[in-house]
Amino acid sequence: MKKRFFRYLNSVVKVSVVREGKTKLKSGAVIIEPEEELDELGACQLLGVLDLGQARTFVSRAGNEMSVAENDAGYVVNITLQKNQAVLGLGETMGPLNKRGSIYEMYNTDEPDHSPSKRRLYSSLPVFHIVSPEEQFALFLDHPGYSSFDIGFENRDTIKIGIEGDGFDLFIFVGSPSDTIRRIFKLTGNPLLFPAWSLGYHQSRWSYANEEAVLEIAENFRRRRIPCDAIHLDIDYMDDFKVFTWDKNRFPNPSSLMAKLSSMGIKTVAIIDPGVKAQDGFDIYEEGQKKDLFCLRKDGSPFRAAVWPGESRLPDFLNSAAREWWGQHYDRLIKNGVSGFWNDMNEPAIFYTPESLLELKLMAEELHDSGIETEFLFGKIISKKKYYDHGVDFVQKDDDGNTHSHREVRNIYGFNMARSAYEGIRKSKSDLRPFNITRSSYPGIQRYAVLWTGDNASQWEQLLNEIRLIQSISLAGVSFTGCDVGGFGDDCSGELLVRWTQFGAFLPFFRNHSAIGTRNQEPWAFDKEVEELVREAIELRYSLLPYLYSVHKQSANGEMTMVRPLALIWPGDSETYYADDQFMIGPSIMVAPVYQRNSEGRHVYLPGEEWLDLNTRKVVNSGHSWAKAPLNIIPYFLKKDSLVAMTDGLQFVKSGSWKTLKFLGFVKDRAEFYLYEDDGLTEAYKKGEYSSKTIIVDNTSNGLKVEVKPQEGSFKCDERRIEFEIHDGRKLYKRSIIDSPDGCEFLIY
Repeated sequence: MKKRFFRYLNSVVKVSVVREGKTKLKSGAVIIEPEEELDELGACQLLGVLDLGQARTFVSRAGNEMSVAENDAGYVVNITLQKNQAVLGLGETMGPLNKRGSIYEMYNTDEPDHSPSKRRLYSSLPVFHIVSPEEQFALFLDHPGYSSFDIGFENRDTIKIGIEGDGFDLFIFVGSPSDTIRRIFKLTGNPLLFPAWSLGYHQSRWSYANEEAVLEIAENFRRRRIPCDAIHLDIDYMDDFKVFTWDKNRFPNPSSLMAKLSSMGIKTVAIIDPGVKAQDGFDIYEEGQKKDLFCLRKDGSPFRAAVWPGESRLPDFLNSAAREWWGQHYDRLIKNGVSGFWNDMNEPAIFYTPESLLELKLMAEELHDSGIETEFLFGKIISKKKYYDHGVDFVQKDDDGNTHSHREVRNIYGFNMARSAYEGIRKSKSDLRPFNITRSSYPGIQRYAVLWTGDNASQWEQLLNEIRLIQSISLAGVSFTGCDVGGFGDDCSGELLVRWTQFGAFLPFFRNHSAIGTRNQEPWAFDKEVEELVREAIELRYSLLPYLYSVHKQSANGEMTMVRPLALIWPGDSETYYADDQFMIGPSIMVAPVYQRNSEGRHVYLPGEEWLDLNTRKVVNSGHSWAKAPLNIIPYFLKKDSLVAMTDGLQFVKSGSWKTLKFLGFVKDRAEFYLYEDDGLTEAYKKGEYSSKTIIVDNTSNGLKVEVKPQEGSFKCDERRIEFEIHDGRKLYKRSIIDSPDGCEFLIY
């Protein structure tokens, strides 16, 4: 075996480890092939197999030392930590943004209990950043099977990564966190450019029972003048939970319903689950059986998993034939007028199998009156039911015909379902941009789908958790993210809904969703004050759409994620490592959501230089401060030398261009903004049918010099005026102009 040593890494190194005579599984996350093309990242490659147990290498100037050792299960990677280093990210994991001091697992799990002790959730995004003011670097473990991360728990100054299987790839990125994000995009793909309406407000519930209920929800939004772009249909629209079907009693004319909603400016998003009801006569079941596209047990017999429809079959998404077959069925709902899809239960979630049910029955037979022992057995049965590991119960086949235990590839099941959906939707409506959501994911998911954080609960503690979780996910290069606003489980209060909506207004994916049996949490479900405050938060979101859409396009260009932890922008400021209850959305706006009940304000940390309080329009110095925030206020701030594009009067998104446009700025020296517009729906922008304008504001001794560069692209914007409202810390400057593709230049005194 070969051995390689390297001291300081220039940019990106790939450490590739595999047992002799074995082949590593490919996750599908990495799109740069062959490996030599890693040079696009400025990569210095480590090729060949490490001399396990002997190869030790320094991975940073700070002296972090990495070692790799082999054991019976697979491998152990140890990385030493320095006292002043924080470990940020690790994707969809609980706790603070700085993960030092706990253990986490990468093994996708249906886990609605988002309590602090949980080690695994719906997605595996094994990317983490080791940062100090002196140096930053990051690591991405590309491995689709089980792995565990002890981040300074057993030993405070050591990261211990346990990896099951015959091999893995480990990418090491040296440079700032923002450099790492750009390299991750090059490695795993740029985020999708979603249709403009996806940035609007979405309303959902498990479930709106029938056509009448859905129309009533839509009519309420329009009558109450609350902006809304999409209503989501949960599992009860289906016939007996059979995927790609409609319940003819509840939804007798889905095409007519979609048309009515469309006439109101509302899109429909339908849930899709991977579990196929095992019922003779159900065409999708019979097709999958005939073509051998479902997962099997090791002996070749069907893997019988119970989910919502009862006994079901799971498509084998590791296989491209199964992905293509599954993807073509989205066309059935697209033809009815469905605009987007929500892929759920794709960890995959399994309620039970005949085998696990028998095991639980045998355990239950041991119950008898034995005091504490009986109580312990009750707990054991419940835990076994909830966390039964079906990973070794069935297998999947890759395109080369190789069979893999599901446990070896579990973390890419949802990733491949989302890929299947995306590719199928593209084929069905190639002229339109797909809107595709997933609950389970893996790095690279940004090129296929929106990721939301799954089944949270209506609790104040979970509101704080979501603020941190969204940032942690973003550090893995997943840009378009969101959570269930208001909380999915439990009963929401009016105050909690207001605060959560204020937070959600600054997330890429902005959806209110709640569970069956819980209190309704539509904006009008509480009292008049709550309805008005929720409306104001949603209206604020819509006013920021020109800014958010431009930021979204920059993200799709591979420049940066939309949500940005403070440490991503100011890694040299160690206080940002712990200011994880606030974040940047795009380059200019910092949001500090209120997440405590009965609060009238909150502590805020403002890094860098001065900021403009966007509520008071007053300049605030950098550092620690107190922001007043009664229930009608969300603290948010504009970074010095920044511009934000805004609009007004929207009830829904008609396109990715804006009839009214205003630039709000805080400029003491110089600020630039890249305004992007297009039709908001189609792929025509790829053929040059877009408009991009660069707006530059210079603070000179003669006043503010404003330059609107000539438009790039052939897209024709509506005739409109552009207003400017620029603060310089002492004076407010105002001016309006007629927009022109030729650009202009002027002074504001």
